[in-house]
Amino acid sequence: MLAPMTAVVAAAALVAAVAVVAGGGGHRKPGPPPKVFAFVSGLGGAELARLEQIGSRIDVIAPNWYTVDVGSGELTTPLRGDADALLAAARERRVRVWPTVNALTGSSRAWESPVVRARIAASLRAAALSPGVSGVTLDMEELRPGQRATFSALVRETAAGLHAVHRKLAVYVPRPGPVAGAAYDWRGLSRHADLLLASGYNEHWAGGRPGPVTTARGFGDVVDRALTAAGRRKAVPVLGAFGYRWPASGRGQMISTVDAENVRRGGRFNTDGETVVYNTTAELRAGARAARAAGARWIGLFSLGREPERFWRRLETARTHARARAQAR
Repeated sequence: MLAPMTAVVAAAALVAAVAVVAGGGGHRKPGPPPKVFAFVSGLGGAELARLEQIGSRIDVIAPNWYTVDVGSGELTTPLRGDADALLAAARERRVRVWPTVNALTGSSRAWESPVVRARIAASLRAAALSPGVSGVTLDMEELRPGQRATFSALVRETAAGLHAVHRKLAVYVPRPGPVAGAAYDWRGLSRHADLLLASGYNEHWAGGRPGPVTTARGFGDVVDRALTAAGRRKAVPVLGAFGYRWPASGRGQMISTVDAENVRRGGRFNTDGETVVYNTTAELRAGARAARAAGARWIGLFSLGREPERFWRRLETARTHARARAQAR
């Protein structure tokens, strides 16, 4: 929780007309109510409580359960919290579980060899075949731009192994940029992955200067690029229910939308010498509307429990729409 607020600064400006937020994709036909893909981090039980509360609106969750060593390709299982309770809640609410496998490469080239790639693919297959699971989510970051083709090959090989055992693959890609964004071939990855999870956040990040985590134009560009590369059925623009609190000097720290709005609803403020900028509930709703207006069939959320409950109150999703239609018959 933040310290008491001492001064208010101008609010962040993400809420805008849907046509503006949709960016270059505004010409597309609006999509039906979207399916929902939600990352799940360890939040001390808040993530499980939210799943139990609104899980019937969600299609897929990706709990943060695994890491893979990029030198050896071996899978490790970190502390998973109450994994059994999460799986039970998902099963009861008919939510598919595709756990996240994290891999921070540190710009290493060790994983590029065919032998290590095969081990990584096998590790992802093992995670996808664990009880109660129907797919897996690959979050591999810190790639070099020169590793673009090799990463696409890894995704192709992994997807082939997973599809052979009737499992799905989602792949996370960071927002476009000259460094991180250059290492990911969105169109190539989409040919093999079942979903492309396109980050719509971190226009300003913890290691930089304070500023909006997401802007209307920036999110619109991500939506448009994801739809162009992956198509409506595979593109998943991901909303970030968080921001950062930057000290007067030094690196910022993540703060959830829930915690930030418990102190101040406004998007940006100063408190105890820190500058806090975050995505508000209204901004998250605007992003969801924008993605649908641009034609996306999915929206993503990072991460479940960081968003206020009221975000869901007026959000029509594919599952709520289907239930309403069934009841009307």
